[in-house]
Amino acid sequence: MSEYKIFSDGACDLTIDEIKRLGIETIPFYVSFDGQNYKKEIYEIGLPEFYDKLINEDDFPKTSLPSVNDYIDAFVPYLKKGMDIICLTITTTLSGSFQSAQNACSILQETYKNNKICIIDSRCATGSQALLLNQLSLMQKAGITFDKIVENISSLINSARIFFMVGSLKHLEKGGRIGKLAVISGKILNIKPLIELKNGAIDLIGICQSRKKGLLKLINNTKEHFIKTNENPNDYVFTFGNTNTPEESAFLKENLLSVFPNIDIYEWSQIGATISAHTGPFTTGICFIKKFDKILNKS
Repeated sequence: MSEYKIFSDGACDLTIDEIKRLGIETIPFYVSFDGQNYKKEIYEIGLPEFYDKLINEDDFPKTSLPSVNDYIDAFVPYLKKGMDIICLTITTTLSGSFQSAQNACSILQETYKNNKICIIDSRCATGSQALLLNQLSLMQKAGITFDKIVENISSLINSARIFFMVGSLKHLEKGGRIGKLAVISGKILNIKPLIELKNGAIDLIGICQSRKKGLLKLINNTKEHFIKTNENPNDYVFTFGNTNTPEESAFLKENLLSVFPNIDIYEWSQIGATISAHTGPFTTGICFIKKFDKILNKS
């Protein structure tokens, strides 16, 4: 059985310590506030500095995806060792990172003909992408083969969801990520939009006029999801993400545990610069994905 290395672009928002613990590698995005000077997220610009600029200067940062060469430079050391590559990227609805990685794959396969390189559109982002990577890491540590992971990855991706609330729609409007009618409504009502990310699609699923009511609605959306799908929440792993409101993640965790007291929780960190550049500050959400063994047992 050949060895393989798991990669992700930086949109998974894992810290350096989490990356090491999972045994994966990430290829970071770049972020800029002046449109000229770009820095690697986490490695060259930390989240405290990023959020200080985002909130206090009310700026609209720009992001740049990892280049083809960034992916090549990350993959080659492992290909030289004879290892195969699995690489997840942020959903293609938000970035061209997948195509950049795919182009790198096409170039490298000419030289490393005996290595398998699989580039996967995760159709996820931030917390759900982190959960997906966590499951892949667990699968690898459990001895699941490269081919078995590739065979079952779509089922894992299809189970992933994020229900989240943003402070306003202006950043999503600026990036063209949501319809202008929803933006106009948000401006008129000064509402807190509730949004779902599933299978790469971003949908406005509700509005609230206070953040507390919005957080409770996110709990209710999650509860309704499992009622509607007739899935067992104990077969899933959950996490909670925020840009700059950690107390809201704690509130979501406490209240979701009152609804589903036996669920597993992955203690994840803060939403990163790549996603926050699209959503803006004051974004909070619930992410979940099905456990890999519950999917493999059905296959």
